[in-house]
Amino acid sequence: MYPICKKSISFYSDAPEWGGQEILSARIAAIVAETSDVTFFYSCDKFADFLPASVKRIKLPYHAETPFPIIRDRFKGKAKKAKELFKKENIQNLVLCPGNIERCLPGLWAANQLGLPTVSYIPLAFSQSETHANLGKLRDILAKRIYSKVDHWIVNSPYQKRLMARFVEKDIETLLNPLVWDISAPAKKPQSRLNIAILGRIFFEQKGHDILPDIAFQLKKNHADVHFTVIGEGPHETILRQRIKQKGVEDLIEFTGWIPPEKIQDKLLNEIDLLLIPSHFESGPIVLFEALQCGCPVLVADADYTDDYVLPPWMLFKEGSATDAAEKILHYAENWNEPQFLDLRERLFLDRTDEDFKRNVSRIFDKLFDGGTQK
Repeated sequence: MYPICKKSISFYSDAPEWGGQEILSARIAAIVAETSDVTFFYSCDKFADFLPASVKRIKLPYHAETPFPIIRDRFKGKAKKAKELFKKENIQNLVLCPGNIERCLPGLWAANQLGLPTVSYIPLAFSQSETHANLGKLRDILAKRIYSKVDHWIVNSPYQKRLMARFVEKDIETLLNPLVWDISAPAKKPQSRLNIAILGRIFFEQKGHDILPDIAFQLKKNHADVHFTVIGEGPHETILRQRIKQKGVEDLIEFTGWIPPEKIQDKLLNEIDLLLIPSHFESGPIVLFEALQCGCPVLVADADYTDDYVLPPWMLFKEGSATDAAEKILHYAENWNEPQFLDLRERLFLDRTDEDFKRNVSRIFDKLFDGGTQK
């Protein structure tokens, strides 16, 4: 018998930080490595610990630079260094794993110069203007030149697919994020006293934490029995603390900073009565699924991305409206509907188990790399 010739697939991430996109990229590479020869070029050292031994790991001699990587990464010979590495390793293709359209560009430019087929696995298809980035309009003009240089795209939700379709005419694959934990706890019926949490990076333009002081102020005026826990850190934490003090609601709000995932799970299971999600945009709202897995009720701003999930009205408040959020919190216990909560959870959890994720990764990569090419 002749030996089976495995496909060779290469991944690339020049992110200096470690987060959800990097974790999922490593998981995808590990799944693909079960049937293919996989090489992973990376900048963040945590990849080395996270990737299995079956993946060939190569540390990049640089990383993406912020702010404005779309401009800054053109310098310091990064694309030349990437090209030399790719030639040395004799790679046949490249799967880019950027956090947004401005990342992984040295790898893309090098792959284009070598004529390599490319795929981009990207969580955010928003324009820079839509994310309120500095010099967003200028960066969007520059970004328009990038979309055409990628051969295929993978996004993580139907909503992101619709956003990406504004910029590319090629087929776009959808790979749903898997559930974070292997649990499905009983639903927790909210009481008149509510311990409310906000979980995520404290960044007003995306996560919407700036609404919190006004919500707390209105609830305090109504003598509501509530307490808030802010889990996470970010560039706007100092401003948020100042506004909380100005509103005179420091006694209602505590900050924990970042805490380990197992402690987040414990809090959602045993301490938190309601998770408040005031985000203006998300790629795939991981915290929503974490709360639902723990049986924790949620109240979510009705931003565009929520259209995919069809939440019942009592779980939604008008985006950016502290008045509506406070009103929904005041009446949350009386509006609680456990059958609707359980129905939502069952519906949203479809096709999101680990086995579903593995099957969908295999399906997409078999399609894109059938015969070893997908140009």
